Amino acid sequence: MVTIVLHCSDSHFGNAALIAKWHLARGWQGIGYHYVILNGWLSAKSYHPCYNGHIETGRALNNDSLVSPFERGAHVKGHNAHSVGICLIGRSGVFTDEQLNAALSVVYHLERQFGEVRLVQHSELDGNKPDCAGLNMARFQANLRCYKRLTEGR
Repeated sequence: MVTIVLHCSDSHFGNAALIAKWHLARGWQGIGYHYVILNGWLSAKSYHPCYNGHIETGRALNNDSLVSPFERGAHVKGHNAHSVGICLIGRSGVFTDEQLNAALSVVYHLERQFGEVRLVQHSELDGNKPDCAGLNMARFQANLRCYKRLTEGR
Protein backbone atom coordinates (compact mmCIF):
# COMPACT_ATOMS: atom_id res chain seq x y z
CA MET A 1 0.00 0.00 0.00
CA VAL A 2 1.23 3.48 -0.88
CA THR A 3 1.39 6.11 1.85
CA ILE A 4 0.61 9.71 0.92
CA VAL A 5 2.52 12.06 3.21
CA LEU A 6 1.46 15.69 3.63
CA HIS A 7 4.22 18.15 4.48
CA CYS A 8 4.63 21.88 4.98
CA SER A 9 7.62 23.81 3.66
CA ASP A 10 8.06 25.65 6.98
CA SER A 11 8.48 28.85 4.97
CA HIS A 12 5.88 31.42 3.99
CA PHE A 13 7.05 31.45 0.35
CA GLY A 14 8.52 29.14 -2.25
CA ASN A 15 7.97 26.80 -5.15
CA ALA A 16 9.35 23.50 -6.42
CA ALA A 17 12.45 25.12 -7.92
CA LEU A 18 13.37 26.83 -4.66
CA ILE A 19 12.78 23.67 -2.64
CA ALA A 20 14.95 21.74 -5.10
CA LYS A 21 17.69 24.32 -4.52
CA TRP A 22 17.36 23.88 -0.73
CA HIS A 23 17.48 20.09 -1.06
CA LEU A 24 20.49 20.17 -3.40
CA ALA A 25 22.27 22.36 -0.83
CA ARG A 26 21.72 19.54 1.70
CA GLY A 27 23.45 17.10 -0.64
CA TRP A 28 20.30 15.46 -1.98
CA GLN A 29 19.88 14.54 -5.66
CA GLY A 30 17.07 17.07 -6.12
CA ILE A 31 13.70 17.89 -4.70
CA GLY A 32 12.43 15.24 -2.30
CA TYR A 33 8.70 15.80 -2.82
CA HIS A 34 6.54 14.57 -5.68
CA TYR A 35 4.19 17.57 -5.56
CA VAL A 36 4.42 21.13 -4.24
CA ILE A 37 1.29 23.24 -3.74
CA LEU A 38 1.95 26.96 -3.86
CA ASN A 39 0.35 29.74 -1.80
CA GLY A 40 1.10 32.56 -4.27
CA TRP A 41 4.22 33.79 -2.49
CA LEU A 42 7.10 32.97 -4.85
CA SER A 43 9.60 34.95 -2.80
CA ALA A 44 9.52 36.92 0.44
CA LYS A 45 8.32 40.03 -1.42
CA SER A 46 6.60 38.65 -4.51
CA TYR A 47 2.95 37.57 -4.34
CA HIS A 48 1.11 36.38 -7.45
CA PRO A 49 -2.53 35.39 -6.74
CA CYS A 50 -2.72 33.21 -9.85
CA TYR A 51 -0.19 30.85 -8.21
CA ASN A 52 -2.25 30.41 -5.03
CA GLY A 53 -3.22 26.72 -5.13
CA HIS A 54 -1.02 26.01 -8.15
CA ILE A 55 0.31 22.42 -8.18
CA GLU A 56 3.89 21.86 -9.27
CA THR A 57 5.55 18.53 -9.94
CA GLY A 58 8.70 17.62 -8.06
CA ARG A 59 9.91 14.05 -8.48
CA ALA A 60 8.02 12.49 -11.34
CA LEU A 61 5.64 9.57 -11.00
CA ASN A 62 4.43 7.50 -13.92
CA ASN A 63 0.82 6.35 -14.22
CA ASP A 64 1.09 2.86 -12.75
CA SER A 65 0.12 1.71 -9.27
CA LEU A 66 3.65 1.36 -7.86
CA VAL A 67 6.28 3.74 -6.55
CA SER A 68 9.26 2.37 -8.47
CA PRO A 69 12.85 2.85 -7.28
CA PHE A 70 13.44 5.61 -9.86
CA GLU A 71 10.31 7.44 -8.60
CA ARG A 72 11.23 7.21 -4.93
CA GLY A 73 11.03 10.49 -3.04
CA ALA A 74 13.24 11.82 -0.26
CA HIS A 75 10.77 13.32 2.16
CA VAL A 76 10.46 11.00 5.20
CA LYS A 77 13.50 9.05 6.34
CA GLY A 78 12.70 5.35 6.45
CA HIS A 79 9.38 5.72 4.60
CA ASN A 80 10.31 6.79 1.08
CA ALA A 81 10.22 3.42 -0.69
CA HIS A 82 6.42 3.25 -0.85
CA SER A 83 5.24 6.82 -0.31
CA VAL A 84 4.36 9.97 -2.19
CA GLY A 85 5.26 13.35 -0.71
CA ILE A 86 3.05 16.42 -1.09
CA CYS A 87 4.43 19.69 0.26
CA LEU A 88 2.21 22.70 0.90
CA ILE A 89 4.09 25.99 0.99
CA GLY A 90 3.52 27.48 4.42
CA ARG A 91 4.03 26.87 8.09
CA SER A 92 2.26 24.33 10.30
CA GLY A 93 -1.41 24.34 9.36
CA VAL A 94 -1.40 27.86 7.87
CA PHE A 95 -2.55 27.23 4.31
CA THR A 96 -4.95 28.94 1.95
CA ASP A 97 -8.29 27.46 0.95
CA GLU A 98 -6.92 27.21 -2.59
CA GLN A 99 -3.99 25.11 -1.36
CA LEU A 100 -6.24 22.80 0.63
CA ASN A 101 -8.56 22.34 -2.35
CA ALA A 102 -5.55 21.56 -4.55
CA ALA A 103 -4.30 19.06 -1.95
CA LEU A 104 -7.70 17.33 -2.01
CA SER A 105 -7.46 17.09 -5.79
CA VAL A 106 -3.95 15.62 -5.71
CA VAL A 107 -4.85 13.09 -3.01
CA TYR A 108 -8.01 12.11 -4.89
CA HIS A 109 -6.07 11.47 -8.11
CA LEU A 110 -3.36 9.56 -6.26
CA GLU A 111 -6.03 7.34 -4.70
CA ARG A 112 -7.40 6.63 -8.16
CA GLN A 113 -3.89 5.82 -9.38
CA PHE A 114 -2.71 3.68 -6.47
CA GLY A 115 -5.98 2.25 -5.12
CA GLU A 116 -6.15 1.99 -1.35
CA VAL A 117 -3.70 4.41 0.24
CA ARG A 118 -2.72 5.51 3.71
CA LEU A 119 -2.91 9.29 4.21
CA VAL A 120 -0.74 10.82 6.93
CA GLN A 121 1.13 13.96 7.89
CA HIS A 122 4.91 14.03 8.19
CA SER A 123 4.56 14.42 11.96
CA GLU A 124 2.90 11.00 12.18
CA LEU A 125 6.01 9.32 10.77
CA ASP A 126 8.75 11.46 12.30
CA GLY A 127 8.61 12.54 15.95
CA ASN A 128 11.24 15.20 15.21
CA LYS A 129 8.70 17.02 13.00
CA PRO A 130 5.80 17.56 15.43
CA ASP A 131 4.23 20.44 13.49
CA CYS A 132 4.54 19.16 9.91
CA ALA A 133 2.02 19.65 8.22
CA GLY A 134 -0.21 20.78 11.08
CA LEU A 135 -3.50 19.92 9.41
CA ASN A 136 -6.70 18.90 11.14
CA MET A 137 -6.72 15.44 9.54
CA ALA A 138 -10.29 14.60 10.56
CA ARG A 139 -11.49 17.73 8.73
CA PHE A 140 -9.22 17.02 5.74
CA GLN A 141 -10.54 13.43 5.49
CA ALA A 142 -14.15 14.68 5.73
CA ASN A 143 -13.47 17.22 2.97
CA LEU A 144 -11.86 14.48 0.88
CA ARG A 145 -15.02 12.36 1.19
CA CYS A 146 -17.10 15.35 0.03
CA TYR A 147 -14.65 16.03 -2.81
CA LYS A 148 -15.00 12.40 -3.97
CA ARG A 149 -18.80 12.58 -3.93
CA LEU A 150 -18.81 15.83 -5.91
CA THR A 151 -16.20 14.64 -8.39
CA GLU A 152 -17.85 11.29 -8.96
CA GLY A 153 -21.34 12.78 -9.13
CA ARG A 154 -22.77 10.91 -6.17
